[in-house]
Amino acid sequence: MSEDWMRFLFYKRSAFMGSEKSFDEAAYIVFGVPFDATASYRPGARFAPTEIRVISEYLELPEEESIKLADLGDLPLTNSVEIMLRRVQEASSKIIAAEKIPVILGGEHTLTLASASEIGENVGLVIFDAHLDLRNEYMDTRLNHTTWLRRLLEKRKIAKVIVVGARAYVKEEQEYAKENGVQIVSSLEISYDLKASVEKLSDLVSDVDGVYLSIDLDVLDPGYAPGVSNPEPQGISPLSFFELIKTFSKIGLRGLDVVEVNPLFDQGQTAANAVYAIYHALLTSSTTSS
Repeated sequence: MSEDWMRFLFYKRSAFMGSEKSFDEAAYIVFGVPFDATASYRPGARFAPTEIRVISEYLELPEEESIKLADLGDLPLTNSVEIMLRRVQEASSKIIAAEKIPVILGGEHTLTLASASEIGENVGLVIFDAHLDLRNEYMDTRLNHTTWLRRLLEKRKIAKVIVVGARAYVKEEQEYAKENGVQIVSSLEISYDLKASVEKLSDLVSDVDGVYLSIDLDVLDPGYAPGVSNPEPQGISPLSFFELIKTFSKIGLRGLDVVEVNPLFDQGQTAANAVYAIYHALLTSSTTSS
């Protein structure tokens, strides 16, 4: 396949999980989105793609060599949300057209508006997030990290939308979720009974052909992941987090992003959890499909 379309991707300081596979060899294609221009509390997520890559090379992941993965690098820096979204959509579309699975290293959550627009008709969108991101407007704008999911649902119909680990949202968002069939499984529900939550969520995705996972690391309790842009107490634990990721990935991954890691506010703990989340998702999906 010609790689001319990749010219808008640039520098790669290090490769995710040490991958040196070519685009053609890989099943999963990684690219980074160093963007946090709409951050409302703690900017810094633009540094996450580099931090996630670097820490991935120092973690010992026992079966990482079995994951067929290529890392293209990062999209160019921009302060324009519209340009960022256009570039993410173009990259995701090309990767999917080549029958490969995009794996996106954010960056802020707004990027998922573009990448999730490319998922198939009977694919579920599963979002790990402390927030619902269903506001109509925030801080005088309608296109930002707190409104992206609402803009997506206005744009297209998605077979199933599930938000996992939510605990921080306003009444407007709760009502919009109910009216538009967005399923919510709270962090408290998961923490009280993980087994029941796994069964419930497995049932919710039993009728889709695959899932797109969007993983906002603020789903974790700040005690485990302090380096996020908008930390919220009463989050889930890493053990619950990884178990749920594996549960969904068994259905078959159609895309994945990790967002809102902010390396300015910790010593790498959050980026490490992001690496493990991606690792468990790709390994489980690869094992299931092989």
